[in-house]
Amino acid sequence: MPRTVNISLANKCQLLFGLAVVMILTAALAVVWLRMQKLVSVGLEETAHILAEAYVARIIKADPYGLRSHGTTTSAWDDLGIQMTVVPKEDFDSAGRQSRFVAEAIERFETHRDRNVVHRTRSDGTAEEIHFFARAIRKSDRARLGAELSPSVITTAIANPLESVLVIEMKSAPIERQQTLNRIYIVAAGLLAGLLAIGVFWFITTRIILFPVRVLRDTAEQVTEGDLNIRADINTGDEFEQLSDAFNHMLETINAHQEELRGMNKSLDMKLGELAEHNVALFEADKIKGEFLANVSHELRTPLNSIVGFAEVLAETLASRTGPVDEKRKRYIANIITSSRQLLDLINDLLDLAKIEAGRMDVRVVPVSIADTVEALSHLIRPQTEKRSITLATNVERGIPVVHTDESRVQQIVFNFLSNAVKFTPTGGRIELAAKRLPPASEGEPTHVCISVQDSGPGIPPADHNRIFDKFTQLDSTATREHGGTGLGLTISRDLARLLHGQIELESTEGTGAIFALIVPLVLESRSVPLMPESEHG
Repeated sequence: MPRTVNISLANKCQLLFGLAVVMILTAALAVVWLRMQKLVSVGLEETAHILAEAYVARIIKADPYGLRSHGTTTSAWDDLGIQMTVVPKEDFDSAGRQSRFVAEAIERFETHRDRNVVHRTRSDGTAEEIHFFARAIRKSDRARLGAELSPSVITTAIANPLESVLVIEMKSAPIERQQTLNRIYIVAAGLLAGLLAIGVFWFITTRIILFPVRVLRDTAEQVTEGDLNIRADINTGDEFEQLSDAFNHMLETINAHQEELRGMNKSLDMKLGELAEHNVALFEADKIKGEFLANVSHELRTPLNSIVGFAEVLAETLASRTGPVDEKRKRYIANIITSSRQLLDLINDLLDLAKIEAGRMDVRVVPVSIADTVEALSHLIRPQTEKRSITLATNVERGIPVVHTDESRVQQIVFNFLSNAVKFTPTGGRIELAAKRLPPASEGEPTHVCISVQDSGPGIPPADHNRIFDKFTQLDSTATREHGGTGLGLTISRDLARLLHGQIELESTEGTGAIFALIVPLVLESRSVPLMPESEHG
């Protein structure tokens, strides 16, 4: 790639101004040169006219009737380089044979019947040129110039107008010397004017135009190097001074803004230090919270399992006994078992949430039959649906291949969907548990499977679709809400779905029920997948 030749502004201005001066002077001198040549040529012709008229007048005055116009007469002015010859009519043939110019002049005069001067320039082989002029002398010239002619003479003049021819020969040596001298003067004047113009333009461009530009350039270079305290000092009283003032004002504004930024940066550094300390404290507190929840949840599960176990033993002992006291005891034991199991479910949720947030939740990939999983979940949830007269239907697409994923996590997520569906579906409602393969994004085999739970409950407004996945969040948050729960089930399900490289989709509007769908890949390649940060949830 050719390199670009960089030319400074000063060199550009000087070069362009120099070329402009040369072109203007050349054009002006060329006009003068050509005009001088034209004037010289026209001057010779005019001089010949004047000499011819004067000479003809003198001839006619000396011989009004043309009685002495016999033979060729010559008059020479050698000092001026002029020679005049009168050729009478009787010498036309001999003069024409001697001079081609005379022959052409005589022919023109006889043909055109005029008395105008005809001229031609001829070079004799040297630097000197000879100019020839011819003037027709007619008898009518005598009447025009005031001679007293008889009627017979006038009639003769009209019948035979051409009487003689005046030939003027002019050497151009003096004129050429004057032209050469004029040319020398023109060239000298042009060179002097060019040098003077170039000098004036150089001074103007250097002192008036380029000097302020150089000052601004030097100032800008020092500002680029980091010196913001420098100022441009230009006092020209024109736009350059205004530009300098604007440049200085810009530097002052930049300085002021930098001072403000330094103060803000210092304040931000202090804030960042405080935030860093708070983040460390929050991280430690969160870590302690997670460890506390894990330890406490683990420690609480053992006595709760014992309570549930002994309560179930007591229930079996009282199963065969009847009576008012025993019935009351049976009711109390049933309440103990139900409350203990609810508390155990809450502790299990807290333990799962603590493991997920601590990054200790592992994934065990095994071959999973979706049809068997759906059948097992339907048997597990069916007692609850029959208790509330809810119709439970299953719909499994044929040909679903074996899925390689964590079976327990899939069952936990889908069972949570079923539990919520049973909880929010009114008595006599309907729940459908379905599974199918999702069509691929492009041509090829399906890569994901979808397990969905659809209920006929009250539905979820679209504005709350994201909020229900937040921790400890329920749509009915009043103390007298109809349905219980901690609001952790969907949060844990969402995090577990991400752990399985899947996602949860919700389709619901208020009053039309809800569809919760778990989408997981057919093959889960990683056995341990870190969760997304809490800030990216939901």
